[in-house]
Amino acid sequence: MAKIKRKGESGAAKNYVTRSAAIRKLQISLADFRRLCILKGIYPRDPLHKKKANKGSTAPTSFYYTKDIQYLLHEPLLDKFREHKAFAKKLARAVGRQEWGLAKNLEDAKPVLRLDHLVKERYPTFTLALQDLQDPLNLVHLFSRLPTNPIPGKTTVPTDAIADCARLISEWKLWAIRTHSLQKVFLGIKGVYYECVVPSNGQDVRVRWLEGYEFQQHVPTDVDFRILLTFVELYRVLLGFTLFKLYNEENLVYPPPLDKALEEKGESVGAYKLVQQSAGIKAGEGSGVSKKAVKRAIHGMATAGVSGEAEEDVDMDEDAAVGEPATEEPTEDFIERPSKDATDDVAPGSLTTYNTIISSSSATASSSNLLFSQYTFYLSREISARTWEFVLRSLGARVISATQMPDPSGSDADANAITHVVIDRPMTEERKRAMENGRKWVWIQPQWVADCVNRGKVLAHDDYAPGKLLPPHLSPWEGDGEMQRPWLDQTTLADGPAAGERPEVEEEEEEEDEEADVDVEEEDSDDDEESTSTPTFPPALLASAQNPTDKTLLHAAELEAESAGTSSSAFQAQLQSAIKSLGTAPARKAAGSGPSGKGKAGEEDLRKIMMTNKKAKLYNKMKYGNAERQAEKDTLETKRLAIEKRKRKEARAAGKA
Repeated sequence: MAKIKRKGESGAAKNYVTRSAAIRKLQISLADFRRLCILKGIYPRDPLHKKKANKGSTAPTSFYYTKDIQYLLHEPLLDKFREHKAFAKKLARAVGRQEWGLAKNLEDAKPVLRLDHLVKERYPTFTLALQDLQDPLNLVHLFSRLPTNPIPGKTTVPTDAIADCARLISEWKLWAIRTHSLQKVFLGIKGVYYECVVPSNGQDVRVRWLEGYEFQQHVPTDVDFRILLTFVELYRVLLGFTLFKLYNEENLVYPPPLDKALEEKGESVGAYKLVQQSAGIKAGEGSGVSKKAVKRAIHGMATAGVSGEAEEDVDMDEDAAVGEPATEEPTEDFIERPSKDATDDVAPGSLTTYNTIISSSSATASSSNLLFSQYTFYLSREISARTWEFVLRSLGARVISATQMPDPSGSDADANAITHVVIDRPMTEERKRAMENGRKWVWIQPQWVADCVNRGKVLAHDDYAPGKLLPPHLSPWEGDGEMQRPWLDQTTLADGPAAGERPEVEEEEEEEDEEADVDVEEEDSDDDEESTSTPTFPPALLASAQNPTDKTLLHAAELEAESAGTSSSAFQAQLQSAIKSLGTAPARKAAGSGPSGKGKAGEEDLRKIMMTNKKAKLYNKMKYGNAERQAEKDTLETKRLAIEKRKRKEARAAGKA
């Protein structure tokens, strides 16, 4: 006789558990359960049969895997949560009885929550940590821009969390400047998008993150900051591990010491110093140095400064720290590791300041990452110094901000070395003459820097002069949902003219070319039936001729023809000739008639027949969304072409005048 199955003992009822049942099993509060799930990476699940999973009930609830809850039962953080709950009760009772000595002792013995084991558990390899670094950088950037002064009656974020986030971001940017790993920059509506390439185990990991603009931030009241702070707590530990690994690979001491004087002047990244490990740690080959000794050495460097006498004091402190017995902290040791580019690093015993990072960069850096190594940029007062200093210094440039030199029209060496002035406002001739003082400076807008980074070369600056209408600034990333941009192709960049170097063509010559193209079109149409050889066409034109209904391919072909200087009539003639040579029928395909159209529609009908009702509705929604996005792209592309056409007409009119 078969075993009788009872209701709720197998299937979905056993595989899933409700949130209230999970809280009862773990014996913690709802807030602690949410925090624990965020830290462990456990999320609610959606069972196929919610009624069966809820044992016949149809009440709305959240479900979790039973195995995940069993996994949480062995988490060490549960003990810490219970210790903190007991600590809070004891502290409240001591304060209520006005036992201040006991309350102070309890506060000193407050249980500390450590998340090191969670980072090692969720990211067993360094490559996995780098691949998941986008969300941590985005959220840490967001919290680093929040106001630190508390506002009465509104939700406030702890000041130490904001300061720690700002420190982590400065250390990340300092590493990117040191290694010249910045590859792409995009100025979006939400902020500035960056992309860096981080080498890990022989492969390059691309890390992309978003940094908001430097506006005054207002903390919203309808956001649950307890959840966000839980994520930030985990991400701060993750970034600390990652930065320690990256700095250690560059043979640099982490964390880098902070110059309080420069920080008070408003410097962010520039307030940190790069210290070689050989300068901060003096240990024999294969010997270990305690963590306390490293901290003492860094503290000595930070307080001593950069003078020669200070360096002697640092060395004395280091010797004293190393000479202490190693029984204080025998479990945490730092081992001196050789640098990969030890021949190009700064000499031992010296501090690398922010202005000399470029001179100590590795010789293996590619030339595309040092585009501005020969230039000196002056950032005007309205320019975001934190953003553009990071971008320019990552590409090898020397930067002088308005805080460092309020009046660039002086006669000192720094003013004479300026080659480019980045300004974001219309310039009058009087102010320009007053500031230049006879110098030949290049006046540009900030978009020129971002476009140079994305193109990988120094562009012409004529179209980026102050007060001019800037060229279209499109996303440099191609992929799902992104428009194909043939002008960003490497072959186009290598062979095509730079932006702003378009040759001026007179209207009479252009009209003559159009008439000649029309004659060529008629001759080609007469001789097409007689000729047996297939003409050669550009790749983008052939792709659009093979699939005439795809508007994206057609736009790409039009842009390629426009960059090559081909007129509209000549392009249409080439397109028709390519279609005839390939033997396609675009009109029938567009109308859906003919064998090819019927076959395509029939295949789509068969696919929809095999779908379930739910999947068919989802498929229709996806098609509708794709059509809406394609229509929006077509509209933007049409506007861009109209703007470029109007600019060419204005340029021709200005040339005639």
